[in-house]
Amino acid sequence: MFELAFGGFIIDTPGIKGLGIVDIEKEELSHYFLEMRALLPECKFHNCQHLKEPSCAITKAVKTGRVEEFRYKNYLSMYHGDDENYRTVDY
Repeated sequence: MFELAFGGFIIDTPGIKGLGIVDIEKEELSHYFLEMRALLPECKFHNCQHLKEPSCAITKAVKTGRVEEFRYKNYLSMYHGDDENYRTVDY
């Protein structure tokens, strides 16, 4: 394990080519992104999936820089189950 200068760690795991998500429902995925979880009450719909719903606080926060675009893209990648080719959304 190597400590990164800006915080966090990276682990060299020989032989492991990827990690997956286990037992996380799509409807709950945004709860695991702390910066998104804080914004959930601001979404217009309680069941917002933060894709193309109107008045979505998450997509608005990405647009304004409150949520980093790379984090949102990671969310989309996990949501769609596509580790390499996430789908972009017009926000």
